[in-house]
Amino acid sequence: MPIATTCDTEGLRQAIIELLEQGYAGTRVSRSLDDSDDDGRERIFGSLPPLTLSPGYYKCAEYLLWLEKCKNTGLAQNDFTMAEASGLMAVAEARAEFERNHPPCGICGALQESVFATTCCKCGTEFPRRSS
Repeated sequence: MPIATTCDTEGLRQAIIELLEQGYAGTRVSRSLDDSDDDGRERIFGSLPPLTLSPGYYKCAEYLLWLEKCKNTGLAQNDFTMAEASGLMAVAEARAEFERNHPPCGICGALQESVFATTCCKCGTEFPRRSS
């Protein structure tokens, strides 16, 4: 029996987060890929965050991310099916969680590895320490 991925909003949210994490990690290692041999590339791809769900979740998540982009650019009207509307809410939740986990630098806007970063990974700006 196939999984109804459009009905599993928690699974979709997880798939979207995993895709966002993979995309973020991919941009971080893209320069290393250019200078690597085949073994190095294999190690780099092996270090990317794994996808843990059935491929159907990622197909649906990719569609929802595309739909979100169309909606944000004005190409898609607000006539969404219930599954699409629910999926777009999962995209918003996943994106908010991703952005909380990878806050942008206040100077250059680069996303950081974590909320605990002490310096910007791109421009080197030091972040103020959080006091308890």
